[in-house]
Amino acid sequence: MIHALKKYAVLNDVIERCNRVVLDTLAHNTIEEAAIAIESFNNGGKRLRPALLILASMVPDGCGFDDVEADLIDLAAAVELVHLSTLFHDDVIDEVDHRRTKPSARTKYGNYVSVLTGDFVLAEALALVQRSNMADTIPEFIRTLRVLIRGESLETRHKFDYDLNEAQYYDIISEKSASLFALSCKLGGMSRGNQYADTLGHFGWNLGMAFQMIDDLDDMLENPNRSHDCDLRNGYLALPMIRVLSSLEDGYRDQLVRIIEGADFAAENERFIVSLCLEHGAIEETGGEICRHLDRAASTLEKFGDSESKDLLTNIVSDLKAYSENQITNFATFVEAST
Repeated sequence: MIHALKKYAVLNDVIERCNRVVLDTLAHNTIEEAAIAIESFNNGGKRLRPALLILASMVPDGCGFDDVEADLIDLAAAVELVHLSTLFHDDVIDEVDHRRTKPSARTKYGNYVSVLTGDFVLAEALALVQRSNMADTIPEFIRTLRVLIRGESLETRHKFDYDLNEAQYYDIISEKSASLFALSCKLGGMSRGNQYADTLGHFGWNLGMAFQMIDDLDDMLENPNRSHDCDLRNGYLALPMIRVLSSLEDGYRDQLVRIIEGADFAAENERFIVSLCLEHGAIEETGGEICRHLDRAASTLEKFGDSESKDLLTNIVSDLKAYSENQITNFATFVEAST
């Protein structure tokens, strides 16, 4: 999805520093949950949130990768640990069997251990924030954690809610996903002065909104994007589904609801769902919403001078836009292949 992160070896070196802090932090514990957390962390991931924090810290002054302080690495590791903790909890809430193509912690060790591991990881994240000794970061983390929890609560309450509206959907993805992107970039800005914090937080929030809508499109069905997930099976409605359900006449709406309620996502039913989304313009409109958030993110970066870090953030935005455009093509091709 994001090729820019692999283009800069110097960024990879910084992320490797962050990885070492995460692993060292978890490994100093002897409880079983520490080993489970390490196992899950080593299963991979984009490390996008810590990368955003580091890059956001460089943009105001245009400084280079050689100037990344240990305190910033601690904060970046803390953000990644917060993200990791949410995955342990999400797997239990959604009864996820696989995470990144491997058995999830709840599958291997049970729900109780998975929840406890998530709690443990979150505690270690806050310990790293405290260790960073950077002013005002603890309140920002606590505020964001409250928002994350509220977003997860909203999403859970609206499972299989076929009257979910767009405003409620935006609230959910803003709180459960975009808030952590915003925190990452805001903390990076704070490290160079509070005058940059809100601007970079705004960049991160828009990027996070686009990222989650893209992820929701990928996971809406098992196809056409060949995802191993199917959010509809768990009752989570992506933006195209919300728009289609609000537009359909009773007969088609009832048929669509029956498919979702019965978890009958055979190929012909998936094509029926995608056809409805395309017919009502819901896929293309969602792509437009993603593009608008990415354009706002790019516009925010224009307030800063030229630098390697700004170029890389701009490339991340461009990669997401290209990926979103490809998603829309995949949906159209998926339906055409059946005719």
